[in-house]
Amino acid sequence: MEKWEVEARKKIVRSLWTTVPIILLAIAVPIIALCVSSLIPEKETIATWFQRCGSIIVALVVWIEIKNNIISSYIYPTGILSSADFKELKKDYGLYFNLIKWTGFLLAIIGTLIWGYGDIPLKNT
Repeated sequence: MEKWEVEARKKIVRSLWTTVPIILLAIAVPIIALCVSSLIPEKETIATWFQRCGSIIVALVVWIEIKNNIISSYIYPTGILSSADFKELKKDYGLYFNLIKWTGFLLAIIGTLIWGYGDIPLKNT
């Protein structure tokens, strides 16, 4: 294995492993917003508090996307580089990259819907 490939693998693995806690946090944010009433500021309703958590989810998804771009630059190279050199990286990490990409996409949609409409189902609580 060449030196550049060893370095690329280190960066990819580091990005993958740091993305997992961000995903878990993005999933936990709405649950925490609904279940931990001591976090709700005075004069706030649970409906608006839950709605605000959508913006946190979206911000976390942006962070996930930044991490995913690091991986993407190695498994889907652009420019004058030979894509043949990167086939092993794509084979080894492509599934994880796509899983994180689509999880982030789904979380972005959920976060946006919560941010825009999350107060509606909770208005009367």
